[in-house]
Amino acid sequence: MKTLLFLTLTFLVSLANAQICQGYIPNNWQDSRYTNHNSTITDKITGLMWKQCAEGLSHSANGNDCATGTLTTNTWQEALQVPLSVNTGSGFAGYKDWRLPNISELRSLAIDNCYDPSINTTIFPNAPDGFFWSSSLSSSNSSNAWIQNFSDNSNATDKRTIKHHVRLVRSEQ
Repeated sequence: MKTLLFLTLTFLVSLANAQICQGYIPNNWQDSRYTNHNSTITDKITGLMWKQCAEGLSHSANGNDCATGTLTTNTWQEALQVPLSVNTGSGFAGYKDWRLPNISELRSLAIDNCYDPSINTTIFPNAPDGFFWSSSLSSSNSSNAWIQNFSDNSNATDKRTIKHHVRLVRSEQ
């Protein structure tokens, strides 16, 4: 009986953490849209190259899973410093031109037919839901910058002193 209860609870917890997708909304973010370079992802439509893992996470010894490390959060000013740190030395994946994406670039990752998280989780495994910083400042309030919410695919502005996640991008040449 205890085993059955344990298995039932485990199943329910896994359902609670599962991405939810709506079949009646077209999926324009199919796996074929992306090229996986084993730690970087190129979007064939936008031409942008993304770090596959959010900052603080990396691939485990088992492969392409973004399951190692601790997801970090940063204030907006700290988020602007992350690419400077990544670009020193040998950079990341052989590139030294990583940057914080603007809100339009970040929005291009958000999928309309899924939430919790609203991102392609095959291409971006273990992608956290929640807020990610963009480099875009608010035009109506200089104390705010734009964020993308990958829980429900919304975007808004937030105080630059609040801590949110970071995902870096570069322009593919």
